[in-house]
Amino acid sequence: MSKLIWPLFLFTSFLLFGENGGDINLTQEEIKWIKVAKEKEVLIYLDTDLGILNYHTENGSNGIYPDIIKTLEEVTRLNFKVVKQEKKDFHEAVDSGIPHIVMGVEDYKRNRGKYYYLKDPINLSGVLITREDYPLTDYSTDLSGKTIVYVEGDQIVNEVIKRYGSRVILISKPSTQEAVESLLSGEADIYADDLQDGLKYMVENPDPEIKINYSSPSLKTRYYIGGLNYYKPLVDIIGRIVDTFDFNRRTVYEEVLEYTRDKLHISREIEDYLKKNSTLRVFIPQNIDVYPLFYKDILGKQEGFIVNYFYEIERILGVNIVFQEADSPEGLQINPSIMAINGEDINGEGFLTTDPYDEFQFLIFNREDEKYIPHLEDLRKYRIAVQKNSMADLFLNHMGFEENLIAFHSQKEVIKAVATGEADALIGGIQNTHYLLKRYNIKNIKLAGVINDKISMKFGVPREDETLYFVINSLSRDFSSGIEKRKKEFLERNIEITKDFKASIFITLVSALGFLGVFIHLKRFKRIYSKLTNITLGLVGTLESANSYNDEDTGDHVKRIGEYSHLIADELKLPREFVREVGLYASLHDIGKIGIPDSILKKPGKLTREEFTEMKKHTEIGFNLIKDLEVSPIAMNIIRHHHEKWDGSGYGMGLSGEDIPLEARIVALADVYDALCQKRIYKDPFSHE
Repeated sequence: MSKLIWPLFLFTSFLLFGENGGDINLTQEEIKWIKVAKEKEVLIYLDTDLGILNYHTENGSNGIYPDIIKTLEEVTRLNFKVVKQEKKDFHEAVDSGIPHIVMGVEDYKRNRGKYYYLKDPINLSGVLITREDYPLTDYSTDLSGKTIVYVEGDQIVNEVIKRYGSRVILISKPSTQEAVESLLSGEADIYADDLQDGLKYMVENPDPEIKINYSSPSLKTRYYIGGLNYYKPLVDIIGRIVDTFDFNRRTVYEEVLEYTRDKLHISREIEDYLKKNSTLRVFIPQNIDVYPLFYKDILGKQEGFIVNYFYEIERILGVNIVFQEADSPEGLQINPSIMAINGEDINGEGFLTTDPYDEFQFLIFNREDEKYIPHLEDLRKYRIAVQKNSMADLFLNHMGFEENLIAFHSQKEVIKAVATGEADALIGGIQNTHYLLKRYNIKNIKLAGVINDKISMKFGVPREDETLYFVINSLSRDFSSGIEKRKKEFLERNIEITKDFKASIFITLVSALGFLGVFIHLKRFKRIYSKLTNITLGLVGTLESANSYNDEDTGDHVKRIGEYSHLIADELKLPREFVREVGLYASLHDIGKIGIPDSILKKPGKLTREEFTEMKKHTEIGFNLIKDLEVSPIAMNIIRHHHEKWDGSGYGMGLSGEDIPLEARIVALADVYDALCQKRIYKDPFSHE
């Protein structure tokens, strides 16, 4: 689910705000102070543009600070004058003691003698912005050796130093644009910024080459509210307003959607279309769950990425989205169930289809006591259980397996048919299948093989509705050449969405703010598995018991690689969590060999050039196999890059030098060391010395 789980593993500690301050009780002293202050004009200074904290639209000021000020006016009935200044002028004004009240000071000691600040700041997570092809990052990822760029004067650098210390290389740039250029040139690996600054840049400068990779709750930016000492009673009232906001009614996620919607400008023709089509009906296949894309919770409510994806469209475009379960998409405006196999649509007749919003591979599953089924063609010997009209059913029928299929009405029946021997095998995505196994408490089904065909999921729009097609497709990151051509035709007819309304913005929202979407699903997925270690050990167990491997790929080899890698990482004095994960995930380095034919794996002599080309695919097969699991990026880097070489002559992605992830370099050394120490047909074992 490469498009879905961009780290994924996101935004876990935001400060949440409600829509009003509720009832604020004033003390007698405060009431007396307000009576005296009514004769004065209170100057409130804000930084001109702090993103979701404070920003301007055609309808006036929006954001968290304006919400606070609005409530403050209702509570005190004082006369406020709000002054907005650029950052430099804002700070100079505070240093000069001009503002009566200040909101958005990052240093609570600023002019401390004259100003009194609330103890508790507004905390917003920092964001890590990377090149689009940079591996997924989460809070547990160790960034040792990485180069992080930041904007001069940004307090985020202090948080980076606190968290990573001397383990990272820091470089500063005078502006956001230059920081992004540093990232794109390869000078820096990661650009660390505040949430609001990062989001602001992404909205105003959508760039398909960069993404918000992760929001780090440990890289907090603190924004303080304060006032001149005389205004301490008013500052205390503001503090209570913040404290009494309804935390359940509005989140930073909602504020970001609001911010994005206010910043976007949609062409008149698109606006007219949306007014005429204020309700959009989305097709959901009846009685079919595809976790985590769309499925029903225990109460029967529709959940999943698709639901939350369209929730964001609903908020940003101001339309009403209705999900309609049906046997057929006929008569509905959006069909999210268009499937493509290796780029070719197989059920897209009558539809204009968008770029893929999800890509994955089907895996083969059977009972634990049965042989592995490493390839699709091997399935022709078996009875395959499918849910009628499901994606697996559609795929297998298209591939000519009609005679092998046993159709059932529900996924529960499919799983149980294989578990009991009524059917021999099933196919499915890794997340969906494991979700079902846990949901129905089935324990005797294992991963048996990988189907190499690339499956893509797309949105389909009826051919006659080109305007809607263009709107929906504008919300995905990449355009194929055919879609570029169609986009050009639209632009020539003056049907356009301004540059701010682009996929990069929307994908940023999905990737960086998906608490109502991907984050929730991953969180549930994590609960289902209980512990990440259990997933890994299960995969290691599968690897160890795979009889199709060469002698060098037995369980003993797997265990030794884990021990050696742990030892090397520990001797390098790397962080404890990094050492632990390298030792754990090293065991998975060759898991992709489950997709390599036995004739190559077990060949006693030297491989031909063609056979070696096939063998090299195991790194990518392994990466595709594991990328959909909630597994550390360390695991993915090890699997994909453990055959890279320092001089760039290896394989995986042909990386060289320090571009090769450290964890992959460690496992590569362990792998070669173990091979040299083992007896082979063509050599005696080397001694340690």
